[in-house]
Amino acid sequence: MSASSQSTILYLNFVTRELNRYIPLVFLVLGTIGNILNILVFTRPALRANPCSIYFISGSIMNFFSLYIGLITPFLALYNLDPTVMFDSLCRIRYYLRFSTITLSTWFILLACVDRYVSSSAHVHIRSWSSVRVAKRIVLIACIICFSLPYTQVFFCYVLTQKNVCTYTNSTCNLLNNIILFVCNSGLPPILMVIISLLTIRNVKQSARLAHGARRDVQLVRILFIQVSVLVLFAIPVFAQKLYSSATMFTAKSPLITAIDSLANQISIEISYISNSTTFYVYSITSKKYRKEVSQILLSFYRSIRRNTVQPVELPKTHLNELTLKTHRY
Repeated sequence: MSASSQSTILYLNFVTRELNRYIPLVFLVLGTIGNILNILVFTRPALRANPCSIYFISGSIMNFFSLYIGLITPFLALYNLDPTVMFDSLCRIRYYLRFSTITLSTWFILLACVDRYVSSSAHVHIRSWSSVRVAKRIVLIACIICFSLPYTQVFFCYVLTQKNVCTYTNSTCNLLNNIILFVCNSGLPPILMVIISLLTIRNVKQSARLAHGARRDVQLVRILFIQVSVLVLFAIPVFAQKLYSSATMFTAKSPLITAIDSLANQISIEISYISNSTTFYVYSITSKKYRKEVSQILLSFYRSIRRNTVQPVELPKTHLNELTLKTHRY
């Protein structure tokens, strides 16, 4: 290997480490604040009666957990503090929870799309399926399915290597994992979101039900479509990377190509977390109703702080006069 190739490999590995050092912190800060505010907004009385809000709340909760599970441990690994590279069980649990939470966050947006499609239907019987009671049950069923079925292969396919790297055991496991992620997260769900969103738009144009309905519902539909657009946009890089990885997994690669693949994988993963950490900011920019609800929350928080702040006690004028007289006497 030439000296220029070695220097290129070292540089690529350096860029990969630096991306892993700084980008996750930004996403964690933005995502923590944003997802907490999302939950507070959608649990307010003006919005929580809408079944779509149930899916938004559930999605924000899963976004919160997926950010910490997916980004904290790689960051800690830079300082040799990652506990998941010390025990096989933690290695497997980390990937199992990572895949499950990011998948559930995607499923809840897909379910919100289905709910808006159902609620915009011209048939009363179909619209009756759009209710808070049904949404809560579906959220519970989705969690049971996701934590029980798709990613149990992680407990057989992932292991700690001699270099203390938590990874899949062989190429077959890698291929199986990529297929499951495509079907459950980065491939099929975004395609279904786009199709269902287009069908919802068709329903709205045909019946004009939302146009004459509550403006709150119109705002929720707008928020949903924007989130679908963001999710699909940022799912494309990770989908392309997984597709490339699957197509070339049995191909012998040079150290330089391996370093390039590692950097591309790191970039695609971090791009995929943008949708998990920026939903609050996208909603705030695009929805006036959402900004109003956020303003009311912040105002209530400010007032509560003012009430709990110790105010200076003002003495009556008679007490002030007595103190003045005593002062003059001395």
